[in-house]
Amino acid sequence: MIVNAGNIVLLLIQETYDTLSNSEKQVADFVLEHADETIQLTLASLSRKVRVSEPTVIRFCRKLNFGGYQDFKIALARGSAYTEETLKIIHEEVKPLDSLEEISEKVIHSHTIAMQRTFSMMNYQKLGQFLQLVQNAEHLDFFGLGGSGTVAIDVENKFIRTGINTRCCIDAHIQLMWTALRRERDVIVIFSNSGATKHFAEIMRLARKNSTKLVLITSGKNTVLTKLADVTLQIHAKETSYKKEPSSARIAMLAVMDVIVTAIALEKQDIYIRNIYQTREALEAEKY
Repeated sequence: MIVNAGNIVLLLIQETYDTLSNSEKQVADFVLEHADETIQLTLASLSRKVRVSEPTVIRFCRKLNFGGYQDFKIALARGSAYTEETLKIIHEEVKPLDSLEEISEKVIHSHTIAMQRTFSMMNYQKLGQFLQLVQNAEHLDFFGLGGSGTVAIDVENKFIRTGINTRCCIDAHIQLMWTALRRERDVIVIFSNSGATKHFAEIMRLARKNSTKLVLITSGKNTVLTKLADVTLQIHAKETSYKKEPSSARIAMLAVMDVIVTAIALEKQDIYIRNIYQTREALEAEKY
C-alpha cells in the first residue's frame, strides 16, 4: 500500500513536530520518511528500527491524540484524505490581480480544509466528554475575546434553544466576576485561537480553585491554556498570509459547536423543538 503524500496523519505529524521531544522526533522522522513501511511494523519492530523505547513510541502516538500505536497505524493507513490539488489549494495565496471568483474559491477552500482537517484529526473521546459536561452543566458559560468573542456570541445563540442554562461573555472584567461565582457543577467554555492568552490563564486558574470544569477550543498546541483545561478540543486551520485574522479557525470552531448542539437536539428532541417554536413565535412578533 502506498501512503499518499497528503495523508492527514503525516500532516498532523508535521504540525506537531516542534512540540515533540528529541526521541519522539526520531519516531516522527522515520514515519515521515517510511510511512508505507511503518504500517507493516509492530510496536517492537518500530522501536528497534528507530532505536527508542516502546513507551517513547506510545507517547509519540498519544501526542498526536491517538489511543495507542495500533490506532495510529490504522489512521495512517486510512489517512490519504487529500489529493495533490487540494494540498496546492491549502498553500495557495490570494494574489492582488485575482478576480472575485478566484478570491471566493480560495477563501471557501481555506474554510473547507479547516473543517476537514479538524474533524479528520478530532479526538472523539474528548468530544464525547465535552458533550457530557455540557449536558450536566448547571451553568454553561462561553468566553471569548476579540475575534474569538464573535464565536462565543454565535454559540450562545445556538445553545439558547437547547434548554441548557447558558450565557456568553466577551468582557474581560465580567468574565472574571462570573468565574469567581462558578462552582463544581458549572462549565466554562473558552474560545482562544492561540491558546496562550494571559487573561484566560487567569480565568482558568480562578475556575480551578472552585472546581469549575474548563473546556478549551483552540488551535494552540501544548500551551499554558491546554495544560489548565479539563478538556481541550483542537482546531486545525492553516491561515494564509492575506488573512491576518484566523477566520478559518473560527469557522471550524463553529462547526464543532454545531455538532454538539445537534447531538443535544437529537437527545432532547421534544424540548428542542418546543423551544424552536417558542423562540420563532417571539421573533415573529418583531416583524412587520
